[in-house]
Amino acid sequence: MTRLEELIGQLCPDGVEYKEIGSIAVLGAGGDVPKARFSAEKTVKFNIPIYSNGIEEKAIYGYTDIPKVDEPSITISARGTIGWCALRKEPFYPIVRLIYVTPNTEILVDFLKYVIDTIKFKVPKTGIPQLTIPMVSKYKVPVPPLEVQREIVRILDNFTELTAELTAELTAELTARKKQYEYYRDQLLTFAESGRMLVDRQTDRQTDRQTDRQS
Repeated sequence: MTRLEELIGQLCPDGVEYKEIGSIAVLGAGGDVPKARFSAEKTVKFNIPIYSNGIEEKAIYGYTDIPKVDEPSITISARGTIGWCALRKEPFYPIVRLIYVTPNTEILVDFLKYVIDTIKFKVPKTGIPQLTIPMVSKYKVPVPPLEVQREIVRILDNFTELTAELTAELTAELTARKKQYEYYRDQLLTFAESGRMLVDRQTDRQTDRQTDRQS
């Protein structure tokens, strides 16, 4: 029996309660850019990130010196990349109707982030496609005991770290293979004055062996 199974058996053997996000968190939305206290670049003074609706680094609009949200929260894109969410553990300033969700003591922010990742938000097909606070607040999420939440977060964090490591390794392998391909391509398509290819038979045999191993 795993640690998670033990905790579930001890703390919530009859299941867990689902609650509306609006009942276990404070929701808000970003407004205008603080133009009087804004910098496009991060500086010693302006070091609070301003987030808009966007994915990863594209969500950073600029920097300010006054945070609007101080507590660890989750941001959810309300326009454009609708539904994309991110964990924000440092103070930040949301703009352009970016929704932020600050959980109360019933639920861990890391756990809530993983849960929100699984939600497929539905938006009206008429008018401007967008999420609103009332829409998000109505979605129900599981709220198991905090110890169960911590164990689930630990497991998922480990998977996330492993996935990142594998992605880095695969990216490096892909880069190496690409360089190898470009080398052989250039060799195979380069002809000597005699009309023969510069690539020698040894290179041909090496390429064939690598191809056989991959197939």
